[in-house]
Amino acid sequence: MSTPEDKFKKSKRILKDNNAIQKQVKIAKLNGLDQKIIDQPHRLEKHHAMNCGNPKCHMCSNPRKVFNEKTIQEKRFEQTEGYDNE
Repeated sequence: MSTPEDKFKKSKRILKDNNAIQKQVKIAKLNGLDQKIIDQPHRLEKHHAMNCGNPKCHMCSNPRKVFNEKTIQEKRFEQTEGYDNE
């Protein structure tokens, strides 16, 4: 059934999840977020503490859509537009 290797892998996964949760709780405490988030830390298992979920928020949204920034590929293409094909 369960080998010692399987048990080790499971305990390592659990430790990794707990470490990620503790990091997000620490971020939430430093930024003074709701006490509800700090009291229920496993809410932070699959999303970050500073992510409010609002796509129009400047912190959570895509900067290309909010600030009309160009992607790296678009910038690179603009640099090469002046080159002649030789």
